[in-house]
Amino acid sequence: MTPRIAPIHRDEIAALYMQLRGGMVKYAERLLHSDRHLAPDLVQETFKAAALQWSTLRTHTERVQRAWLYRVLKNKVFDQWGASRRYVQGLSVQEMVTDLDTPRTAISNLLLQRCWKAIDSMPRAQRLVALLKWQGEWTNREIGAHLGIAPSTVRVHLRNARNTLVGELGDEVVFPSDWRDDGPGEEATG
Repeated sequence: MTPRIAPIHRDEIAALYMQLRGGMVKYAERLLHSDRHLAPDLVQETFKAAALQWSTLRTHTERVQRAWLYRVLKNKVFDQWGASRRYVQGLSVQEMVTDLDTPRTAISNLLLQRCWKAIDSMPRAQRLVALLKWQGEWTNREIGAHLGIAPSTVRVHLRNARNTLVGELGDEVVFPSDWRDDGPGEEATG
């Protein structure tokens, strides 16, 4: 059970929620891509966490509070990605079969599980770039701006991530010969 919040604190949190909710939901939707419907719930969970820490958080400036909230929200989104992957890894092959070509689908599902396991074992920066690019469908510029690195560094991390997958899965994972690490409209130079 969540402890009760003092009425004065409740009003402060509610005011901050009303002020930041819209931007935070949009931010979460952008991070979640195909799971956008989860954004409002994750924002509410973030404010619940803020309410539990409010006695400390309220002593900081609005800028620090905002940064704290966005960081917690980002962590909740990443936790959601992890939960999604654990769910996929925990399913039996029978539950994952979705089309009429059962053998091909079963092999694809097993390969997908091995890919997620390989991605989870990558160094942190490489794993984050791979997740944002391949699962989040972010552009190299977006990833670079978000992580504070150059787009050319993003491309290096993606190349290393592909090499890791090929190294761990061999010929089972195939990247198209014309595969590029930059999305539509992005330049190949850093």
